[in-house]
Amino acid sequence: VDNLLCAGYTPCKHIFDRNFDKFCELSPPVKAWIGKISKEKWTMAYDKEGRRYGHMTTNLSECVNKVFKGCRNVPITALVKSTYSRCRKYFVDRGRHAQREIRDGQIYCSHVMKKLRENQEKACSHIVRTYDIQRTIFEVEEAFDPMTQRGGHKWAVNLNERYCQCGQFTTYHYPCSHIIAACGTVSINFYQYIDVVYTNDYILRVYSAQWWPLGNDDAIVPSDEPWTLVPDPSFIRDKKGRPRSTRLRNEMDWREPSQSRYKCGRCDTLTVGHNRRNC
Repeated sequence: VDNLLCAGYTPCKHIFDRNFDKFCELSPPVKAWIGKISKEKWTMAYDKEGRRYGHMTTNLSECVNKVFKGCRNVPITALVKSTYSRCRKYFVDRGRHAQREIRDGQIYCSHVMKKLRENQEKACSHIVRTYDIQRTIFEVEEAFDPMTQRGGHKWAVNLNERYCQCGQFTTYHYPCSHIIAACGTVSINFYQYIDVVYTNDYILRVYSAQWWPLGNDDAIVPSDEPWTLVPDPSFIRDKKGRPRSTRLRNEMDWREPSQSRYKCGRCDTLTVGHNRRNC
């Protein structure tokens, strides 16, 4: 499952296709299951025009989990109030942070500026070759690291089409190291290729929504709508043992069988099937 998740996070199409084909050869049952789901719904490489901006379902789920942290085992009313309060604080803190960066003269948010600095460092070692007289199509070759045996890839870049073959530019909507290297060759400011959603002015408008206090409970007009409370039998608490206080496990918590290893209590060995009884 981990290999399948890594393939889903790969922004380059041909690398995804290669890794996915290898995975399907090793896991035919998973191939039959994942084949029923459109690739546009779970991969970065096939995310049309980068509409998710690099966000995956697990990212969004973990963001919600962070908001709900500490809200377990409370009544529904307390859960709604806590969610409302946490979201309100989230908007206020993010809005104030964007205001501070605007006052400091920062056009783009600190997150994307950090990524751009990292990409600029990588671009310094790239080799750029021009493929047209208009100087808009390039081949960018990465430096090969003999120590890590990584790098050496060649990527096609088209500045007019705002395209890089690596897929990162389309996915995240800010220049990758290959776009920066190509812009440096023709003396073009690569900041023009940053999406407007990363500007602090845009972020400030997003978090400028007004929130209103909920007030006292006795001021809420009771609803006349008929309703019936239907409990879920699967959540009935067993008489034995402590009640569950952590989140329920789902498909995000799947592990490979090889990861289920236990340390021997005598020799600390992690071999599968080895324990203190047969040590």
